[in-house]
Amino acid sequence: MPARLAMAVGKICSAFILTATSVAMAQASSNDSDTIWTSGPLQQALELMAVFNDSKTFVDLPLLYDAATVNASFNALPKQSNGFPANETLQEFLAANFGTAGSDFEAAVPDDFSLEPDNFLPNVTEPAIRQWALAVNDLWQDLCREVNESVLTQPQLHSLLPLPGITAIPGDRFRELYYWDSYWVIKGLLVSGMTETATSEVRNLLSLLETYGHVPNGARVYYINRSQPPMLSNMVLAVYEATQDNDFLAYALPLLVSEHQYWTSPPKQVTVATASGSYNLSRYYADWFAPRPESYLEDYTSAQGMSADQQKSLWHNLASGAESGMDYSSRWFSDPSNITTIQTTKIIPAELNAYLYQMEMNVAEMADLMENGSLATSFRGYAAARKVAINALMYNQTAGKWFDLVIDDITQSPVTANQHNNTISYVSQYVPLWVGIADLGSPQAEAVTQSFLGSGLIQPGGIATSTFNSTQQWDFPNCWAPLQDIMVEALMTYGGQQGQQEAQKLVQIWLNSNYLGYQETGFMVEKYDAETPGIPGAGGEYSVQSGFGWTNGVMLSFLNTYGWNPDAATQTSSV
Repeated sequence: MPARLAMAVGKICSAFILTATSVAMAQASSNDSDTIWTSGPLQQALELMAVFNDSKTFVDLPLLYDAATVNASFNALPKQSNGFPANETLQEFLAANFGTAGSDFEAAVPDDFSLEPDNFLPNVTEPAIRQWALAVNDLWQDLCREVNESVLTQPQLHSLLPLPGITAIPGDRFRELYYWDSYWVIKGLLVSGMTETATSEVRNLLSLLETYGHVPNGARVYYINRSQPPMLSNMVLAVYEATQDNDFLAYALPLLVSEHQYWTSPPKQVTVATASGSYNLSRYYADWFAPRPESYLEDYTSAQGMSADQQKSLWHNLASGAESGMDYSSRWFSDPSNITTIQTTKIIPAELNAYLYQMEMNVAEMADLMENGSLATSFRGYAAARKVAINALMYNQTAGKWFDLVIDDITQSPVTANQHNNTISYVSQYVPLWVGIADLGSPQAEAVTQSFLGSGLIQPGGIATSTFNSTQQWDFPNCWAPLQDIMVEALMTYGGQQGQQEAQKLVQIWLNSNYLGYQETGFMVEKYDAETPGIPGAGGEYSVQSGFGWTNGVMLSFLNTYGWNPDAATQTSSV
């Protein structure tokens, strides 16, 4: 993060207003209120004067009065020569017109929470590890929230979106529900026997999908412009397997069909023309062309010295990169060391299309359960076509992995694109193995397994996100819980005997790092250092965060499935 108070405040950049979103909820907040947190002179003054150390703080503050009154009060403030009120004046204004960040949620201990859940981790017998696991289980009390009454009755005063039930937040500055995080949160909740809470988490996401036509990045008005990796079908199946609730499945299925339409319609879907035919694939593409409200100063600073068109393109690609959940990684940049060269919307990602293939197969499975044969047939057809496209366009037989595609000219339709074939290895290049793009027992699955094991991504502290240190948080040396879970499952299912052995080592390597970090600090964190077990990760736009929802979920899931094996935990993987 740049030194906020050292920034020279100059001419305010042009404001780009969020496209109006059709809102179905009776509690939907007004556009006038939304712009308090997404654009306008008030936001610009507070962010560019660096009133807070974190851009996200302001946009999480609830209003004490209606937006018109607050804006009128701001406009009446005396201004300095730079056009902004003095910092002290802004502090007094905030105290008089806004509540505190996080006050729109209330702590909620779910009815199904237990300090010692029934049949909890039966394969874990070592006292110290059970004590650690019970302490992590206890964190659900700290992370579970429900919106307060004002969010439901006066939504125009809040950037927080109304939610129907209890939710588990990631933790720290991430004080709201997030989309793809929730999959691994749910896995942990189910290990803790919190089926009702897991169901509530999924119902919250389905409610957002029903309202907005997609699942926003998170439950804030400033996140409506984009989504995150489409994991909702996995969550629905996980809850259904635990509950066998057909009514729940019947409610979720048509909403998942609508989410699929969101991801497979332009501008997210593009048609790629080749000499042998055309293929439909999808990309990340946010509906936003201004600085992200939650990272306003960072985006504003990155755009200095650019023309208005260049700024708009940069901000659009930054928001689209945030939609990937991997914000940020060198894989989105044309120059892997320079974030201002970000080109997310030119990239057709291998892992996104793998997730969509998985969604299509999941919907087909759910349609079978609901005895909807025509829907099942349609979605298996979509999945089959996507699998062909992923292998035809993205798979590199020599490298044994799937490369992203880079579009030659995004103004064309259909587009032409080529593999982004570089020397950097990314976990994302192996995600298609997880979902079955390589057939079980096939030479392709074996080749991908060997490629991954020799990729350099496996380190003493876990699977690094990439082999390149760009200083971005989704690059080397950081490793993240969801990617550990994905690759462990990929190797266990498609990696053959060697892959399974290596997967079980990777589980223990990850658990060891989590345990060492917890012993040292008393915290579970969002990311870890791949080179040194137990050390928190670093880099990116903010300091490392504790809590932490998906880390806790993967740790509990690993212990539940594989147990604790200290001998394996001290070993490193080898080809």
